[in-house]
Amino acid sequence: MFDVGVLKMKQMSVYAVIVAYNRIESTLRAIDSAIVSYDELKLVLVDNSGNDNFFNTLKSKLEARHVGRILYIRNEQNVGFAKAVNQGIRLSLRKGADYVLLLNDDAYVDKNCIPSLIYALSNHEQSLLAGPTIFYEKHKDKVWSAGGYYNKLLGKISMPLKNKKVDPNILRQAEVREVGFLTGCVLVIKSKAFGKVGFFDEDFFFYNEDVDYCLRTAKSGFKMLWVPYAFAWHDIDIIHGRTNSFAMYNIARSSITLGKKNFSTIYYIYYVLLRFLLHTPYRVYQIVVGRKNFNVILSWFKGIIDGMQA
Repeated sequence: MFDVGVLKMKQMSVYAVIVAYNRIESTLRAIDSAIVSYDELKLVLVDNSGNDNFFNTLKSKLEARHVGRILYIRNEQNVGFAKAVNQGIRLSLRKGADYVLLLNDDAYVDKNCIPSLIYALSNHEQSLLAGPTIFYEKHKDKVWSAGGYYNKLLGKISMPLKNKKVDPNILRQAEVREVGFLTGCVLVIKSKAFGKVGFFDEDFFFYNEDVDYCLRTAKSGFKMLWVPYAFAWHDIDIIHGRTNSFAMYNIARSSITLGKKNFSTIYYIYYVLLRFLLHTPYRVYQIVVGRKNFNVILSWFKGIIDGMQA
């Protein structure tokens, strides 16, 4: 752990980028938590809803709570997460950000989260990304994400602590660790990363853009840090979260895009076969448990096929 005052003396310029999509209360909670966590934080809100009523209502509430702290970008339609977050990052960099925090509109952070992540990065020259321990919002004793690595045998990200109960007091005593993957749900990025690694790949409409970015970061020779004692929470279901047709289609399609962009031809063939033989049964299980209709299963297969044909 550390003295937060050290960061203030260094006068770090930190901008948070939040892509908002039709969630007023959870977006407010996300922003409130970030500002409590880092006093000097500035925010860029990217409205990806294309909904005038949503944007006007949210902006009115934010201006009443955080005057002068937030910059706004409006998209006339949903342009996808990668493109929207890049818009926010570019504006943050133009404003002089030293660090950029990505924060989902359905997540929120502990009061010590952001300083902990920035402090860890500031002490690791070769590290560009830092992420916290993220718990389920509805199951606060279970871990949703705590760093991971790309598992070549299974063709997916493996996260050893996912869905496990972990005592926060143990995490508070744990050391910062290098990992191979960090989710973009809550992620601090050094500004120089965008010159060294680039921005998020906008071929990913939704999902897997963070996996792609982590793979590119590693290929560029840089490190990623999991900071165990930095805490956040994500409002997602343990079993059947992301089981609507939109999510299933984009998870499947983006996973194929990931394989095309990052792997050799031989491994890509193996990777695609895994989507059908290993990953599909799990997705079907998610859908059945979530009591979704058959069209959701079709969306999964359509996403795979469209990804292969793109």
